[in-house]
This record gives sequence, C-alpha cells and structure tokens, in this order.
Amino acid sequence: MRTRLLNFLALTALVVAPACQGDDPPGSLIVPFKIGANVPCSVLGVTDVTVALHKYTGASDVGDEIDTEIVACEDGQAEFSGLPAGRYHIRISGVDGEDVIVADNFDNDPLDKGEVTSGAENTADVVTISPTPAKILVRWQLNGGFGMCTDVPITNFRVETYEKEGLSELLTYDFDCDPEEDAIMGYNAVIDPTREIAGDDLDLIKIDALDDKGTSLVTSPLSFKMNPPGHGRTVKLTAVVDCTADCTIDCAPGKDDPDNAGMCLAD
Repeated sequence: MRTRLLNFLALTALVVAPACQGDDPPGSLIVPFKIGANVPCSVLGVTDVTVALHKYTGASDVGDEIDTEIVACEDGQAEFSGLPAGRYHIRISGVDGEDVIVADNFDNDPLDKGEVTSGAENTADVVTISPTPAKILVRWQLNGGFGMCTDVPITNFRVETYEKEGLSELLTYDFDCDPEEDAIMGYNAVIDPTREIAGDDLDLIKIDALDDKGTSLVTSPLSFKMNPPGHGRTVKLTAVVDCTADCTIDCAPGKDDPDNAGMCLAD
C-alpha cells in the first residue's frame, strides 16, 4: 500500500509541475497615441516619441518605470512584449528636432493606463498627448545683489504672463521673496499645473514687487516683451531691485530692449 501511494504522488507531481510552469506566460501591449485631435506630427515638429510603462500602484500614482520604447512620431504606436500580466501606467513624451519635449500626456486626468493579460496581444486605448507649456524661471537681485529679503519691505514677487501683447492674461503667479522651493540654476520656477502658459502665444511677462498687503512697491512692473518662445521652451528672467530708499525695479545690466523702450530682454 505504501509503495503504491508513493508512486501515485510521484506521478501526480510529474503531471502537475509542467502545467504550473505555463500558467502565467507573458503578454504584449500595443500603445497607440495621437497629438490632440489627430494633429500631424509636423504641426508641433515632433520627431521621436518616448513611450514608458510604469508599475501601476493606484489610480493616481505612477510607480517605477518597467519598460520604454522610442519610436518615430509618424509610427503612431509603440509595441511591448514579454510583459507580466497586470496593469501599467503609460507616460508619453514627444521631442522636436532640438530634443525639447513639446508634447506629452503628463497632465491627463485620469492617468492613462493599459492592461496586459497572460499570453495575449493587448492594445491600450489611444493616448492623447498635448502641447507642453512654456517654462518661466525668475530670479531677483536685491540691493546690488547682496541684499536679503529681511532687508527690504518686499513680501512677494508677482509674475504675470500674457498673450496678444497684454490683451489677454495667461497666468499670474506669486513667489515669496524667499521661496521655500529649491532654485533651478539660481532661478525660481513659475508653477503652472493647468498648463496655461502656452508657448506659442506667450509674448509679454511682467514682474512686480509687493508688500505684505499686496500693494506694489514700485512705480510700474518690469516688462519683458518677446516673440513667443514655443512649446516646452524655457524663458529666464532677472529683476534688479533696489530698496535702499524707495523701491525700484529694473532690467538686469545689458538687458534693456533696444527695440522696445521701457522693456527688458530675457536672459
């Protein structure tokens, strides 16, 4: 009896083991994408598109990157193989000929995702990517560049962005004189979570110095007139402020715009 039982168990193990090893084979995932309402890649100058799959950790959380494919924008899709079954967040960015990200899906709500089933070819819903906003970096030099915020009555710096040479406002953002956020190459970044600073429209930026009541401390804000920088481009601005007597705000040295009186040039 004992010998028969052992033989039966051994035979069962041989039959069952191979099946267990093949229960969960990997799958593949095709990720199609488009720009806006199927806008041609050439409109934004998108050349290459990076499609990244991230671990799904929740509806609003993007986990570690699992795999990445770089394809030509005209391909319209990326293909992944050998993926474990499960859900993945999808993050897509497109660059132009200068390797600047001019379109992505980073602000899509809800976040884009795809699902892989074992041993099958899967296709995600089409992911829409949109133009990236311009990035504005601002810095200020107080009292010759050596002053501290505690030395001046300035509480905030206000940055106003416009299109149509001031006829239409894009975004207004206030910085603390001494921001808590880390500087970027010595500049402070304007936060634009809703992507209102359209790089193809932005043509005027104003910087004002305010006291703790929100009142301007200068005769008029500093103005920067420019040609629209383009999607995803970065604009760097410097304001020189002196409050040894009445507060004044001026262009950085050598940054007076020769073509527009009273205006400053970007850095």
